[in-house]
Amino acid sequence: MNFNELNFNLSAVQWLLLTAIGIYTWLTNRQAASTQQLLELRTRIVALEEHVRHLPDQTAVTDLLGDMKAMRAELTGVKDALAPLARSLDRINDYLLREKQ
Repeated sequence: MNFNELNFNLSAVQWLLLTAIGIYTWLTNRQAASTQQLLELRTRIVALEEHVRHLPDQTAVTDLLGDMKAMRAELTGVKDALAPLARSLDRINDYLLREKQ
């Protein structure tokens, strides 16, 4: 084995070693990016679960719907009770305007 063959072999080994290090670095960085993305997704999922946990369930929505129907019925009753009062107030107002002269 002469010096030229040994130099060529060392060059080839150096090239193979650098290629292996490059591939290893690429795979590691890719894995690190995947880990970072996984961490971000987990954080988002936890935030969404926390948000969803505070939302009302079906029974609460049904109860609210019943309460809204009851309030609508009460408002209709109040409107019906105020209609005669408004007519009386209009008559009093007309009377006062007529008797002022």
